[in-house]
Amino acid sequence: MTDGHLFNNISLGGRGGTNPGQLKIYSGGIVWKKLGGGKAVEVDKSDILGVTWMKVPRTNQLGVQVKDGLYYKFTGFRDQDVTSLSNFFQSNCGITPGEKQLSVSGRNWGEIDLNGNMLTYLVGSKQAFELSLADVSQTQMQGKNDVILEFHVDDTTGANEKDSLMEISFHIPNSNTQFVGDENRPPAQVFRDKIMSMADVGAGGEEAVVTFEGIAILTPRGRYSVELHLSFLRLQGQANDFKIQYSSVVRLFLLPKVVYFFPTLSFFSPCGGN
Repeated sequence: MTDGHLFNNISLGGRGGTNPGQLKIYSGGIVWKKLGGGKAVEVDKSDILGVTWMKVPRTNQLGVQVKDGLYYKFTGFRDQDVTSLSNFFQSNCGITPGEKQLSVSGRNWGEIDLNGNMLTYLVGSKQAFELSLADVSQTQMQGKNDVILEFHVDDTTGANEKDSLMEISFHIPNSNTQFVGDENRPPAQVFRDKIMSMADVGAGGEEAVVTFEGIAILTPRGRYSVELHLSFLRLQGQANDFKIQYSSVVRLFLLPKVVYFFPTLSFFSPCGGN
């Protein structure tokens, strides 16, 4: 390409696995399109805050952080692509890509880094995993030291993926020095309050812009209160509560409402019987 780089086998990562597609990185920004159509990601050059490289099994991963708090992960780059794209970002965007290291020790204790709307779990200063707090639908305490994060249903799960992360639990002992608490508010509660202030959940989340009561919905079937927030919509019913990120919406359809008229049939008896 004369204006950037085009890659035909780059996967967009998320909680529900990966979606393969085509990635274009050019002077105006980044465009990724899902293979076979559907979901697309477009990032303007002016919205890019930073990029990072990480070596993952058999390939390389490009992380892109944008202004609205989202973080995109693209996987499938060769080692020679890392060098050419790093030079491209430096010369066209004025951004020097950083480097992250992936933890492969297998340890399940470490530190938590909260940056923007991203939660990164570090083991020995290396990244074990990271989560977008925009995906958190609910938080709750379990005992005095465990915090459970529940995630909304991910409808953008990769076509070949059967599993999707729905819940994760963190154990934070009273001796923790990162989230300092007291007798009435243990470190786990401090951590949960921090998550609630950063994610759109519970009373600490953003207020609804507008609410529509008693809306009949076919799928999921029932009547729901529909809350429109700045970054997501929530369906609240008597038994279920759904949270849908606007970034997960691929298309909207406006369908006409069809009104059916049924003819009335009258019967009479020629013999005058009742």
